This record gives sequence, structure tokens and C-alpha cells, in this order.
Amino acid sequence: MKKENSRNDRPNIIYILADDMGYGDLSCLNENSQLNTVHFDQMARDGLTCTDAHSTSAVCTP
Repeated sequence: MKKENSRNDRPNIIYILADDMGYGDLSCLNENSQLNTVHFDQMARDGLTCTDAHSTSAVCTP
């Protein structure tokens, strides 16, 4: 028998969409970053970090 999914079995997903934030702006991805992003660093250490993404536009668009 398959166990029923409970609320605790669901993954916790946080999707962050930031305008004009570069890959190297987060200190967890760039040790020379001028920004101190301690909360992002903690989430990166405790979770999954995706480092290969692609955009269909070279500039910010709606």
C-alpha cells in the first residue's frame, strides 16, 4: 500500500526572483562579493543551489 502524502511530506520550495541581481552578487556564489548575504548563504548551505540557468532575454523585460 502506498502511504498517503501528508503536509510534512511535501518539499519546501522557495523561488526568489530579483530584478538586477547578478550571479556574483551573492556571497555564497562569489567569495569576493561586496555584499554580505548571510541569509542566502545559510539557505544555500542547507538546501539546493542551482548554478546553471538561462534567460531568453539579455535585459530585464516584463
